[in-house]
Amino acid sequence: MTYNRTDKHRGKYSNDRKDRKKPYVKQPKGNKVIVIDGNVEQALRKFKKKISNDGLILNIKKNEFYEKPAQKRKIAKAMAIKREKKRQAENNPWPKPQRF
Repeated sequence: MTYNRTDKHRGKYSNDRKDRKKPYVKQPKGNKVIVIDGNVEQALRKFKKKISNDGLILNIKKNEFYEKPAQKRKIAKAMAIKREKKRQAENNPWPKPQRF
């Protein structure tokens, strides 16, 4: 049995959903958030998500203490080796045997 999915067959409360829909507010670019209807918790969540996606927190933590250039090179090299090992492990046709 098939049902017609037009608006006239949805029932008498079908338009209520459209009326209850929250108004769309375009958020500004950058690290700014608009508080809608006094909902500070939601605005704070959006702000935290923008900050984490931007990488600002990681940058602040990374630059919290001075790091010598030699130490920076050492860490960068270790990360490159780790990425290469991971790439090779993904492309390896023979999986590593598991120990029991």
